[in-house]
Amino acid sequence: MLSKKELLDAFRQINIKQGDTIVVHTSYKSLGGVEGGADAVIDVMCELVGKNGTVMFPAFNFQSWTEAHYFDVMETPSKMGMITEMARLRPHAKRTPHPIYSFSVWGARADEFSKTEDGEAYGPNSAFALFHKLNATIISIGLDFNNSFSMHHYIEYNVGCDYRRVKEFAGIYMGYDRRPQIKKYSMFVRLNDRVKTYIVPGMNDLLHAGVIKEIEIGAAKVHYLTANEFFDNMSVIVREHPEKLHYIEEPKY
Repeated sequence: MLSKKELLDAFRQINIKQGDTIVVHTSYKSLGGVEGGADAVIDVMCELVGKNGTVMFPAFNFQSWTEAHYFDVMETPSKMGMITEMARLRPHAKRTPHPIYSFSVWGARADEFSKTEDGEAYGPNSAFALFHKLNATIISIGLDFNNSFSMHHYIEYNVGCDYRRVKEFAGIYMGYDRRPQIKKYSMFVRLNDRVKTYIVPGMNDLLHAGVIKEIEIGAAKVHYLTANEFFDNMSVIVREHPEKLHYIEEPKY
């Protein structure tokens, strides 16, 4: 079992500086046990960036908006695992406004991220656009490539691709002002049900090229890179080798 100090020392290999912004995709179980539990993992991330830094955890909940057509920025739970839900419930944490692709944010830029209002999940005023602008470090703890690094959809949206399309969803939205409103938001979905997302070949290319770095912490493989590195290198794959990011399932008759 890892102590908090061992965990902090291990994550310092990533060379995160005080004042940085980090986006953390996590599988708590993959670490193999941490003294202090999931709270200790969140504390370590906050200590890495310091009081002038910012920590973001995905707080995605796809069913809330696309199926139930209701989202409460303060109450709708994250469906991205235990650590992300605990991060959402922390005092002083803020949530980005998009009801499908929201993030729980702690730290110096939490208020700024809570105002990233954009009808499109990957648009120019989205949370993705802001952490790209800040060149955040993206960290994936113990997750396979197909279940993390959600920024790749932001890259597909901004570069352009023919296997995805914009789809709009409407519902009742409850924001920080606590006034329910009928609102409409969109996301960049698969073109049809035969399109299957599978980014592992493209991500492995980036790993083998050294763009994505890999270390081991506890029992987990940890992958990381900066938002600029991801955008610049994944853009080439989106344009030139989209087959490394998806496949088309044969029709069933």
